[in-house]
Amino acid sequence: MIKSIARILNIRNLLIIAVYLFLKNNKDGTYRAYEIKEESMEPSLHEGDYVLAVKVSEPLNRGDIVIYEYTPKNIEIIKRVIGLPGETISNEDGVIKINGKTMNDTWGNGESVSFEATTLQEDEIFVLGDNRQKSSSDSSSIGAIKVEDCWKLRYLYWPYHKFKSYE
Repeated sequence: MIKSIARILNIRNLLIIAVYLFLKNNKDGTYRAYEIKEESMEPSLHEGDYVLAVKVSEPLNRGDIVIYEYTPKNIEIIKRVIGLPGETISNEDGVIKINGKTMNDTWGNGESVSFEATTLQEDEIFVLGDNRQKSSSDSSSIGAIKVEDCWKLRYLYWPYHKFKSYE
């Protein structure tokens, strides 16, 4: 019987649970644990994955993955940074353009939904989900996101066999 309990509660699973509980109880607000609850970031991230994010304290780069709160629905959203402060982002026939030049969109899965050209302020970014057909609550529908409202993805930590660092 003890071996059965040991198999169920092995050290690795207990460690993962302890780390998750520690991260969820972060009182100073410098990092946060987040469960992926949608398909919009597939194939990079899947529903049920758990990630660790840190409050943005340095300039973001194109391709970074961020989490932000969409206050009208009171939900947290995870998306990829496509447009950076000061850039103009547009979509012509499903092709994303940055300042009029075609973006090398290595992350996008599917054709991008049509959206209006957007010129970003110095404190804004433009985000989209990797799974362009299933992406919602991103900049194509809700507009630019304030950088100060973002958390940058640092680690995918669960399931543990998919552990990955995002730097």
